[in-house]
Amino acid sequence: MNYKCVIFDFDGTLADTEKVNFRIFQEIADKYKIEKLSLEEMRKLKKLSASEIIEHLNIKKRNIPGMMRKGRRRLHASIEEVQWCRKNWPSIIQKIKDNGFVVGIITSNSKRNVKKFLKNKDAQYFEFIYNSGMTGKERKIKKVMRKRKFSNEDILYVGDEIRDIKSSHNMKVHIASVDWGYNTRESLERNKPDYIIEDPKELLGILKINGVDVIEKD
Repeated sequence: MNYKCVIFDFDGTLADTEKVNFRIFQEIADKYKIEKLSLEEMRKLKKLSASEIIEHLNIKKRNIPGMMRKGRRRLHASIEEVQWCRKNWPSIIQKIKDNGFVVGIITSNSKRNVKKFLKNKDAQYFEFIYNSGMTGKERKIKKVMRKRKFSNEDILYVGDEIRDIKSSHNMKVHIASVDWGYNTRESLERNKPDYIIEDPKELLGILKINGVDVIEKD
């Protein structure tokens, strides 16, 4: 495939928000009468989809918007603690951009949080950042195609969750699933992404970018 646009998820794909979000979840669990979990128990949930996790934790759907708003605000206050999921992401993304690809982010996190993280990291690579909410990634992918005049075949989505795979399949765009995020490699494979990568450098091969020296950054 000759892709023209690479769209990234944020949490668990680019930014390692797992520990901070776990702490935030523990802080707001009491308010919403959700059983607190150990970090080990939380990691076991990685085999489940987002909807299965909501059902497993018995989270009332009416509470989800409020929980997300509170979580985003607390994450904003702690964004300085968050690091790249992989140290070589900055140089990889810069190389992708330098090779003429449009790069952007579609995430259920807030645009405010993403922009603060990127500013802290001096990472001004992305041409658009869209907030999708919990269920709006397909709508935002369609928006990118409409505004940029891209076809389905022009887009590669890079994400870490089962729901990213389902949204990409529904939009008939290809997806590269990363195996270090919020869902396990095994659970991702069951949902048949087009690619699974264990290092950002593998994206260069998928995008047919050759002969690139990738410098890891702290």
